[in-house]
Amino acid sequence: MALAEAFLLCLGGYFAAGVVIAILFLAFGVSRLDQAADGASLFFRPMIFLGCVVLWPFVVVRTLSMRKINQPIEEDK
Repeated sequence: MALAEAFLLCLGGYFAAGVVIAILFLAFGVSRLDQAADGASLFFRPMIFLGCVVLWPFVVVRTLSMRKINQPIEEDK
């Protein structure tokens, strides 16, 4: 029983962190990473909210790298 409680506590913490990060990302970060999201419809951000909650570690890594999505990769010469 203690193992199940610990698992549910960890799962709840994961999703709580995901909700906070998703809200911050959708409010401030998504338009910085993807220029197409800047002019997206009103329904775009709520549609990607659950994906951001579940995949929040990838959202954090991508946001910290600040590599834009719609930009070509610059090659060193």
